[in-house]
Amino acid sequence: MKYLLLTVLILIAPSISNAGFWNSSENLEGVAYLAKVDGTKVYEHAEGEAVAVAVNKNFPFVAFAGDNKWLGIMASESIVNGRAHVRYWKNGQNEKDGENTAWVDLKEVERIQFNCCGDNANCSGITTSLFKTRTYTDCYIKSMQASINQSTATTSKGAVEFDKLKLQLEIEKLKIQKEIEQLKLEQVRIKAGVKSQASDGM
Repeated sequence: MKYLLLTVLILIAPSISNAGFWNSSENLEGVAYLAKVDGTKVYEHAEGEAVAVAVNKNFPFVAFAGDNKWLGIMASESIVNGRAHVRYWKNGQNEKDGENTAWVDLKEVERIQFNCCGDNANCSGITTSLFKTRTYTDCYIKSMQASINQSTATTSKGAVEFDKLKLQLEIEKLKIQKEIEQLKLEQVRIKAGVKSQASDGM
């Protein structure tokens, strides 16, 4: 019996460790992802080109590392061939339309971290309240929104800088056009002066 118990502990230890089971610290963080652009591909497998669905920008995913016989659904980042194993609600909000597991290319998503909200055993980012529609935890939603806001602010700043650059280019263009006009006028004056001198010489 002692050896059986030891064997069981050895088998589940990696999953327990990944989920933070031994650590009750409030500083534990879960891992999630947001699609970077519209049309982000969600792949059926860790390799190959089979696409399960394409999602819009900021579509949310949470890290998923499979089921555990004793601990249930685990939430631990799993990366294979540059793709992250993810779990997500099909409607992007809650379980009403069902959930799915798939893979996303790390180059096509933004990785974010969130507080476990006390769910240190799994830290899935998904609520598990009885008799209620499951959805993403408040802590995950807060981190997700903060990431979206930061991205939006960065994009807006970039747009402002781009507009400034365009304005500067337009100003420089006008300066160059003015200089060209001045050069043309100067050429006209020079030609007129040459003709005048030629007439006087005659």
